[in-house]
Amino acid sequence: MRTEKMRLDNIEKVYNATIRLFMKNNVMNTTLQMIAAEAGVSTRSIVNYFKTRENLLLAVHQRYVDSALKEFAKYCDTEEYKSLSGREQILSITRHVLGFVPGYYVHIYAMREISVAVTAAGITDDKRFINEAIDFVFQPAKVAMKKGLEDGSIKLARGYNEDNLKMFIVVLRGIFEEYAEILKSNNEEGIKTVTNAIETLYQYLDAILKGEIKK
Repeated sequence: MRTEKMRLDNIEKVYNATIRLFMKNNVMNTTLQMIAAEAGVSTRSIVNYFKTRENLLLAVHQRYVDSALKEFAKYCDTEEYKSLSGREQILSITRHVLGFVPGYYVHIYAMREISVAVTAAGITDDKRFINEAIDFVFQPAKVAMKKGLEDGSIKLARGYNEDNLKMFIVVLRGIFEEYAEILKSNNEEGIKTVTNAIETLYQYLDAILKGEIKK
């Protein structure tokens, strides 16, 4: 029992150390030896837990994705969210997703680095990471789109449909990552520029959902 608790505590230390070093050195320049020293565990322990560096990268990625999914599902299950119209739900989803960034920008920045590293190692392809990042937003947005068309709050102009919503989510993911990188750099002018761009994005999306913008 004590041994299992120690193992879980060590894995937690490894996760946290990995993210810190990714932020400091980027993924490519971070070795298992560096992670072990930062976490205060042996390299052998990390190998016992994860087998390879690439497996550790995938585990760190999956841990963040699982956490984000759980948080997002919890949000979508609130009475406040359920009481919104379909159009309001899509706007709320957008705000909520981008609201993750200030609190999780360290992880978001690292996730992009991880996707490059594991793709380069031939373990997986970047499409998997892109799809995971998009689908957890797209699925509830798709449900909200259906609700909005039924309750009349969404009036898409001719030429717009559900496929355009997915493209919007792809753009949102890009902003998500750029926002994280700018927060990492602590560039005040850049943060202001992205914040203004996000507000413009909300207004544009709202106009599309109201049918005010034609394709």
